[in-house]
Amino acid sequence: MRVSLTKSKRYHGYKVGLDEKDESLTVENAEGMQITRLVLEDFLDRLGATAYEFKRRYPRLDLGMHVKYYDPEGRLYDGISSTIGGGGIFIEQLHPLPVGTELSLELYLPPARNVIPTKAKVVWVRKGYIQRVSYPGMGLQFINISDRDRSEIMHFVNKYNQQRGFLEL
Repeated sequence: MRVSLTKSKRYHGYKVGLDEKDESLTVENAEGMQITRLVLEDFLDRLGATAYEFKRRYPRLDLGMHVKYYDPEGRLYDGISSTIGGGGIFIEQLHPLPVGTELSLELYLPPARNVIPTKAKVVWVRKGYIQRVSYPGMGLQFINISDRDRSEIMHFVNKYNQQRGFLEL
C-alpha cells in the first residue's frame, strides 16, 4: 500500500509505503526515489512503543557514548551506544550477542565520568544496517541496577533532552 502526501507542505508529493511481507515502511521523494526504509518494529520503537503499551516507561536519549561490557565468558568489549534510557541501552555492534545473553556493563556518562556498573540482558538484535542511519547492534535491558544509578541515568537523559528542546515523556 502506498499513500501520496498532499496536505504536508514540507513533504508534498512524497509517497509513504507499507510492505506487509517484510513489515517495513518506505518513503519516496516527489521524484519517486526511495529515500528511506524502516522496519516497522524500529519505527514503532522510535515512537516509543513497547511490547506492553505504547508509551515507554523511561525516556530515552539518542547520543553516542563509550561503553564497556563483558560477555558471559568474561571477554571485554568496547562499544558505542546510540540510545540510552532508564530501562536499557542500544549498543552498536557488527556482531551482536544472541537474544537472552546476560552481560556485565560499564557506562560512562559525560561529563561526570562516573562509572555505572550494571547487569543487562540482550532483548533484541538488529543484524544489518538500515539506510546508514540504524546500525547493527543489540538492545539491552538493565536487569540489575541500583536506584541511585538509574536515577543518575534519568537525570542525564532528561538534562540533555531538555537542552535539545524535548520534554520529558
